[in-house]
Amino acid sequence: MKKHLSLVLLAALSPAFATTVQNLDSVPSAIQHPEGKQIFAEQMAGATPAKGFGELPQGLSENSWIAWIAPNEDPDNLILTGAKSWGKDGKYIGVACFADNQADAGQAKKYADNNCPENDSNGHANKLYLGVFSWQNQQLTPIARSEKPLNQLSEWNKTAEKESDDESVRPLAYYTKLDLAPYRIAPDTLAFGVRGGYSDAYSGGGAFYEVLELYAIKDNRIINVYSDLVYQYTDIAGEWNKDGTRQHDISESKYILKMRSAKTHGFYDLERVNLQDKSSQIFRWSESLQRYAPFIIGKDSGEIFGSGTAWPQE
Repeated sequence: MKKHLSLVLLAALSPAFATTVQNLDSVPSAIQHPEGKQIFAEQMAGATPAKGFGELPQGLSENSWIAWIAPNEDPDNLILTGAKSWGKDGKYIGVACFADNQADAGQAKKYADNNCPENDSNGHANKLYLGVFSWQNQQLTPIARSEKPLNQLSEWNKTAEKESDDESVRPLAYYTKLDLAPYRIAPDTLAFGVRGGYSDAYSGGGAFYEVLELYAIKDNRIINVYSDLVYQYTDIAGEWNKDGTRQHDISESKYILKMRSAKTHGFYDLERVNLQDKSSQIFRWSESLQRYAPFIIGKDSGEIFGSGTAWPQE
């Protein structure tokens, strides 16, 4: 089982689009997807990222918020808070990001740029807590919270740490935003997303990876039900030109997640589609794991969970 999961991660990193440009100035026009354009703008032009986690609703104090979402954390270690409206009846999804100590929190606030940044001591993201609540009549009504920071709940992190020998597959180094697209994974269950990623620095270039994690409420707790790569951008510096500029090899992969009509154990099957070559992979609900797992059809017509391309496709 674990070996299958690591193979899925490794297979996910194959770029489907690649091109070579003559110099650094030509890179932006070669990037096809907005995720890559945003990354380039932030890294090369110093653009400030949008507030991907939103802001706490008016009237909800930071102290009141963190006292509920992360009661065991020191308020002096807080890096950021945020929340976004979710659904109806005054519901919100909110976050709080904490460093290990006050000094690190102070440094992170200077350079975090609206995200929950990397913990320099271990290379992982700082502690991001997640909570679902109602805010009506200036009153916070708890619904569910993660109890632990997301880096301890993330299935991506667990697999990357234990199984992968590929240095390009690593635990998340930062969290960037809430993704509140309507991920209705069952008729009575609406999941929500958190996006994060990690990066590699090369001489004259670099690589960036974005991962989507879906979370759902289970018995007043928030659990991770799906994690996978949704975007990859790589810029590798190439040959030197006579004028002193340098060529760059740009590659990208982007994936979207579709909800299929078929169900497994009451949960809709998921389909992860590569936008470039249209290849796809099916994920089905696993009762034993209490989350989605990649699916293939066994040669003896038995269903097994493992790595593989979606089959059959709709």
